Amino acid sequence: MKQSIMKKVSLFLILTFVISMAAGCSSKKSGDAGSADQKAIKIGTKNFTENLILGEIYALALEDKGFKVERVFDIASSVVHTSLVNGDIDLYPEYTGTGLLAVLKLPLETDPQKVYDIVKEEYAKKFNVVWLDYAQANDGQGLVITTEASEKYGIKTISDLQKNATKLRFASQGEFDIREDGIPALEATYG
Repeated sequence: MKQSIMKKVSLFLILTFVISMAAGCSSKKSGDAGSADQKAIKIGTKNFTENLILGEIYALALEDKGFKVERVFDIASSVVHTSLVNGDIDLYPEYTGTGLLAVLKLPLETDPQKVYDIVKEEYAKKFNVVWLDYAQANDGQGLVITTEASEKYGIKTISDLQKNATKLRFASQGEFDIREDGIPALEATYG
């Protein structure tokens, strides 16, 4: 897949700051994050393994710093953003590409820094939500084929795959078949 199509989407942790929580924490002495009257930070996750793991990592990191954490895991991907905006959760791991395409419904952009800048600005304006600095990890779409099918049809590239598309069964997960950076991008590039 061409690099512009195969963009790597950095993982981001988005977080809304609840003024009362910030005020409550700022009045405490340093190192007193875990006091009994502290409000728990509600961490949400989407309902797939990678997001559950990331949510748990964030929860453990906050607990390690003395914060109370309430896990609100396994939220349907279609409603997790609404849960954040409505205050049902305080933060969750999100992808810039998902923020750009699925939430903001803006056109595809393939430059990772531009995507981050756009979602950071638009989430602040539209939802009063803060995107934190992105994690040093990324998640990109990819295609895999069995060795048997690759050898049988001589498929080594996506162009080879396109030439043999009628001979193969294709399966995808999530929204790959409808997202602008998934099948529609492949079709626009390769036919």
